[in-house]
Amino acid sequence: MLYDPKNELTDEQMKELSEDDFFAYLDAKAAYLKGSSIPLDTYHIKRFTAISKNGIVTDDDIKRAKKLGMESEFIKAEKIKEAAKTIKVKKPDLNVRGHKTNRRQWID
Repeated sequence: MLYDPKNELTDEQMKELSEDDFFAYLDAKAAYLKGSSIPLDTYHIKRFTAISKNGIVTDDDIKRAKKLGMESEFIKAEKIKEAAKTIKVKKPDLNVRGHKTNRRQWID
């Protein structure tokens, strides 16, 4: 079963699904939501590590958090790099004498 974000299943419809269909629906929904999520950076990973350990954090925990943070920041940079390739910038017309701003005035 495929997930459709514009037409999500209600609770009653989910209860009527078989177990295999239900888990397939959840997997499809997770894949859809994963496409729009952003990985956490190092700061937030360290914070969540400290919270989950009740403030008692070892050096190994910090090293692991830094490693995970660097990997997620690399993934985030790759996504930005891929998105930047699709942007098309309009070259300004250099022969224009004045440029109109949004402040209702002309600047030369």
